[in-house]
Amino acid sequence: MRRERLLLLLSLTANVLLLATLFYGLNQLARARVVGAKERQQSDRLWKRVNELESAAKAAAPNKPALSDSEVLELARLRNEVTRLRNEQRTATLTNSPSVRRPTTPPPTSPPLASPVTKLTSTVSAQMPLGHALALGGWAGPEPGQRIVGFITPATDASIPGQVFLQTHLVTIPDRLLDRLGLQDLRTDQPVSQSAAGLDPARLAALLKLAEGQTGVSILGAPRVVTNSGQDAQVSVAQIQPDGTQTGPVLKLTPTLDATGTSVRLDVGLEWSLPTKP
Repeated sequence: MRRERLLLLLSLTANVLLLATLFYGLNQLARARVVGAKERQQSDRLWKRVNELESAAKAAAPNKPALSDSEVLELARLRNEVTRLRNEQRTATLTNSPSVRRPTTPPPTSPPLASPVTKLTSTVSAQMPLGHALALGGWAGPEPGQRIVGFITPATDASIPGQVFLQTHLVTIPDRLLDRLGLQDLRTDQPVSQSAAGLDPARLAALLKLAEGQTGVSILGAPRVVTNSGQDAQVSVAQIQPDGTQTGPVLKLTPTLDATGTSVRLDVGLEWSLPTKP
């Protein structure tokens, strides 16, 4: 019985609050309408006064000033007051009318600009004998059926302990030649490659010999760099395009000799920028 009375009391309280809120909203709307009506009346009176002054100016003689300075100032003041009241009336109507919704238009968006270059990247770490070549890359070349490959061959000079000589060859070669050299696993259609393969000196020499007489084989660069074991080196074969962008390969190399001095750990980062095809 007590529970039913409590529920009844809560229901009555909620209804009273709802009615009070409704009455308050209706009261505010009625007050806004009264204020708007008074402002419209005042605006009409001022506008009537403006019309009277303008009519007097038109009816005046041509050789006589239409209005005195004070009347001109009064006319300007009245016009400003009418404009202010009309703006306030319009704002009050929009604020107190629940049916008015201001349209929201999303800002125009510009299409993203296409990059003038396509970046190809490869990051590889490998332990290899001195004199052998590390092959990496394998991206599709600028022409159909071509592949872009980089070769790095480390060597040392017994008369200069701790130094590493790095001979690089940056080439485009046909797919068929890639298969003949046993490097078909390098082939990739993704912009990021982490594949690598090793070549003994004989296979690298055969590749370079073929590059001299076969079509489709191009040596884009063969720079040589010297650095100390454990220190970074960088090789860049940059080309500046007419639009100012830079294309070509950039190699970042870190060779680290082992304790025996017969092998080296190569940490290689190759980034190749190609002009974007239209």
